[in-house]
Amino acid sequence: MSLSVSLPVLPTAPSVATGGPDGLLEAARPCTLSQCRPGSRATVLGLDDCGSDEACRLRALGLCEGTAVSIVDSRHAMVLDVRGTRLALGSALTAGITVQPLPAAARSARG
Repeated sequence: MSLSVSLPVLPTAPSVATGGPDGLLEAARPCTLSQCRPGSRATVLGLDDCGSDEACRLRALGLCEGTAVSIVDSRHAMVLDVRGTRLALGSALTAGITVQPLPAAARSARG
């Protein structure tokens, strides 16, 4: 007896998480933190485009690879919620941080 399971294949992902035609969420492509909108969540992939001193300081503040962040505001500086602490970062720093946006389902499940 053989069992066959068919899983849906998601098309090439856009830069922001959106609902596909069948209602499934498409994964977003990595982008810079500066491209994320308030209310969204993302996982930090790298601090490679920050200077070494800035990257070291950000890691000491808890903003390191693998950390999930919530974007709270982005009017004058980007305000992030990082592990329950709010950090405000300027545009030069947020442009150097690579993140993986989380789909809306993951944002609502994690609060």
